Amino acid sequence: MDRANKAGRTAYLRYKGGVLGEEPLDDRSAGDPLAVVIGTMQLPRGVEEAVVGMEVGEARSIEVPPELGYGAYQDKLASWHLKGMVEHGYDLKAGDVVFWTNPEDGRRMPAWVTEETADMVKLDFNHPFAGKTLAYWVELVDLR
Repeated sequence: MDRANKAGRTAYLRYKGGVLGEEPLDDRSAGDPLAVVIGTMQLPRGVEEAVVGMEVGEARSIEVPPELGYGAYQDKLASWHLKGMVEHGYDLKAGDVVFWTNPEDGRRMPAWVTEETADMVKLDFNHPFAGKTLAYWVELVDLR
């Protein structure tokens, strides 16, 4: 079945993966499969392209380069902020995730605290997998 015939259909997936060469952080290999609608950007593009090329019951291992995953890492998306200007800023530690409200459009976005000093935190709006090659095992359980 080609891409046009799968767009808008729901794919039921089991998968396990993350950054190539690291322990898988994302594991949905057991239990109920994840339901995703093909063509709605619910999956990184490289994973969706692999799923579109699969038949029900098929499983495969895939590698996804950054440009088909979470994109290139962008230095401009990481910057230092005064703890007093960030909600709960003095409680934040490296590894925490905060939600930042964009003052221009009111949209809430996750930011990862990557570094801290006594008065400052570095917030990174890049996805943690940005700039990294991904490795996933994917099984297409069903397609409706």
